[in-house]
Amino acid sequence: MVVIEVDDRLSYVEKRLGNLSDKAPKVICKAINETAKWARKELAKEAQKTYLVKSGQFNKSMKIDNARYSNLEATIKSEGETMELFAFKYSVGKKATKAQVIKSGSLKKLEKSGIKAFVAKFASGHKTIAQRQGADRLPIKVLFSNSIPKMLGNEKRVYGIVEPRIESELDKRIEKHIKKVLEGYE
Repeated sequence: MVVIEVDDRLSYVEKRLGNLSDKAPKVICKAINETAKWARKELAKEAQKTYLVKSGQFNKSMKIDNARYSNLEATIKSEGETMELFAFKYSVGKKATKAQVIKSGSLKKLEKSGIKAFVAKFASGHKTIAQRQGADRLPIKVLFSNSIPKMLGNEKRVYGIVEPRIESELDKRIEKHIKKVLEGYE
């Protein structure tokens, strides 16, 4: 979850606006909401550089709770279940089934305790990568990767890269809206 809020920026905006200081909440609210949209797009873009997931899936998982004049805080929430390995790049060979989740990585053999993974097609038509369990090789376990929220929250690969730029982006957008109010456009 990403939270964008203003701490001491309200008094700064009121001073800059002078006798138009009553428009400060509107200026900050618009700047926060624009920054939240920008941050969602940047998080998806950064995640797309790291993981082999389509950007649409990242965007679909993130919802923005916009700021309001009474609550100058926007929140970007990401929800979602773990993803099946079948959704990523995979390869079926004679010796092993392999899958790749991270772009900088390579296809990794999917084998645990000598039991190899395989592509299974169920009666419903659903395809997945699975692995047998137990001595009698039943039940069959579907193999999963991380969830999209976990990918987006990765400090080294995604969120940690975007988070430092959010504050400067907010400041730029506040200045843009102050200028619009002072010029009489808002």
